[in-house]
Amino acid sequence: QNDDDHGDGGEFNDNLHHNRTQYHNTTQYQWTTHSLTIYTSILTSILALYSLWKCATTDPGILPPISSPIRPPPPSDSIPAGGTIPLGGPLGYRYCTTCNIHRPPRSKHCNSCNCCVSKFDHHCPWVGNCIGERNHRMFFVFLVSVSLLTVVITASCVRVLSECYLEGVREQQEEEVMHHQKNNGNEDGLEYYDDTTWMWSNGTSNNNDNNNNSTLPQSLLHQFHYHIALRILSKQPIEVAFGLFGLLCAWSITSLTCFHALIITLGQTTNERVRGVYQYGGVTNPADRGCWRNWMEMMWRKVPESRLPKDFSDVVDLNAGGGCGDCGEVKTPIVLEESVWPGWQESRLASQSSKVKSKK
Repeated sequence: QNDDDHGDGGEFNDNLHHNRTQYHNTTQYQWTTHSLTIYTSILTSILALYSLWKCATTDPGILPPISSPIRPPPPSDSIPAGGTIPLGGPLGYRYCTTCNIHRPPRSKHCNSCNCCVSKFDHHCPWVGNCIGERNHRMFFVFLVSVSLLTVVITASCVRVLSECYLEGVREQQEEEVMHHQKNNGNEDGLEYYDDTTWMWSNGTSNNNDNNNNSTLPQSLLHQFHYHIALRILSKQPIEVAFGLFGLLCAWSITSLTCFHALIITLGQTTNERVRGVYQYGGVTNPADRGCWRNWMEMMWRKVPESRLPKDFSDVVDLNAGGGCGDCGEVKTPIVLEESVWPGWQESRLASQSSKVKSKK
């Protein structure tokens, strides 16, 4: 009789060990190496790095300044020159004293880059560049890819911690069942069912059982074990840190992505939205062509050509001085060099001009 009991108990313990090993193989390690998780992480990481590089190195739509002490005339399509675009106002040309140009509508002078940018959205310190007409698309792709990556990281960490917690509950459940088996001597009345629940093999509970043994496993599953959760959090510090950081990034970046999706739908820029250009004063947005057309123009419109010169090595000659008309003395004209890109030699020209005046 004792040999039979010992044999039955050994077989029951072997079943416990087999089920526990099978459950352990489906825990966090398979989740972190899951094909969907790996492929999504790799694709979003590559897309995020590529879009970040393109957004940071692309000309956002810089309007070249004019290096001249004379204020330029109004543009040909402005109202003073016979056109239709007004001078001033939210939808008109505005004169920039720093760049000495009449910048077109929806443009703005960026104080960080010290230049005017066409269809200025905002200056992003994380990208290190202005977001404007030529790189807003890549900036939105960057936001979407980073949002997906942070969501995947957060979900992976939560899944790992939850699997560890369920495994801890499973171990405690096995201990309770083993203890229940030894105290009651019912080694054949319990079986493992559906990888999550311990129940009586006949599927029914014994109402005459004073110990209420059938409710023991269900109570383990329907209550939260704080001591197990705290133990898992202390044993998985990397997952906890990455999960919290990923949750913070996912919340902030996803919110920013939704905001940019909103302004794209409305055909606005961040600068116009923050300033409330079309919200106050009854100004109609001429760039708003409807939700579908706004998105088509944003994602599929050809990027305009850059206004910056392709070659910065070309040099032009400027006649900075001539003869002295009062004294009749004829002097050799002073020739100064200035790059095609106006502005970077302003200090040099100013210093040489001051020297010419002092000699006179």
